[in-house]
Amino acid sequence: MSARSLRLKAQLASGRVVIGSWLTVPDAAVAEIMADAGFDYVLIDTEHAPWSLESLQVAMLAFRGVETVPIVRVPWNDHVSIKQALDLGAEGIMAPMVRTLAEAKTLLAACRYPPQGSRGFGPRRASAYGRNTDAYVAEANCGVIVIPQLEDVHTVDEIDSILALDGIDALCIGPNDLSGSIGAMRQHDHPVVVNAIDRTLAAARARNVAVCAGVTLPAEGQRAWIERGARMILVTSDIELLARGATGTLEAARAAFPD
Repeated sequence: MSARSLRLKAQLASGRVVIGSWLTVPDAAVAEIMADAGFDYVLIDTEHAPWSLESLQVAMLAFRGVETVPIVRVPWNDHVSIKQALDLGAEGIMAPMVRTLAEAKTLLAACRYPPQGSRGFGPRRASAYGRNTDAYVAEANCGVIVIPQLEDVHTVDEIDSILALDGIDALCIGPNDLSGSIGAMRQHDHPVVVNAIDRTLAAARARNVAVCAGVTLPAEGQRAWIERGARMILVTSDIELLARGATGTLEAARAAFPD
């Protein structure tokens, strides 16, 4: 494994706040821009964005020689998607919709080689195409960053058991789907949603497990999450930067050159 993933794991365990961004556009130039920006980590979203294995492999090239850790949110919590992302060089896995203790165990198993897990062997790019196979295998089980995403309020009843599992490096809350699980989509202030988030943050804090809010927020919003115990912050995304930059530039130009 890359030394940077082990360093990020240590930072998460130490209580440090780490800062990241989403990468959603499957383009080499966009990946390179985000990889070179200096984030602690970048989350590559293959759940909702149109990534192929080929475009994911190209994006991974952008992270060579930089300190930023590439973490892939796979489309689903299944062995195939996880194995493919890891074999392409992902140094962390976020799995959506991890709802039960059993599903959290499935995630951990998929991220580890036997005997600790059930990951199939074939670390193609991850092993520098066979040049560093022994070194990669020696550190892969302890080096891969594992992040289940909590997106169902009923999962909170099992959160202590999930957080007690050996190998959970952080937990991501998905507030939109979390609220949707009670039929109140995007109502983050709904009392049931607030209670679920508070219970999750409290449980994670008690076990010194970092929490990611799962959504990008302005500085004030992120500060509030940090005060509640979250330490894995998402400050922006590629499409957010592009959309806001384009809109802001156009508005500035229209203001400067009125009819």
